[in-house]
Amino acid sequence: MTFESIVECQVPLNVQEIGVILSALQLLDNGDENRIAKAYGSAPSLYDRLKEIYDQMDHSSVGLQHDPICEPSF
Repeated sequence: MTFESIVECQVPLNVQEIGVILSALQLLDNGDENRIAKAYGSAPSLYDRLKEIYDQMDHSSVGLQHDPICEPSF
């Protein structure tokens, strides 16, 4: 099986990672949204789907935490 034949997959993301994606989607300008929509589909629709999942997740650990994969840039 090649990656080209995969239509859908599950990617385990934590609440912080989904928060990053939601923040990035909110920062898109109209030009970026239009380019993304032409190539992949509606960014606002993706935002709504992810926001619904995010709202159901446990936010008690949201904040600065040490992540061995993602080093802080500050």
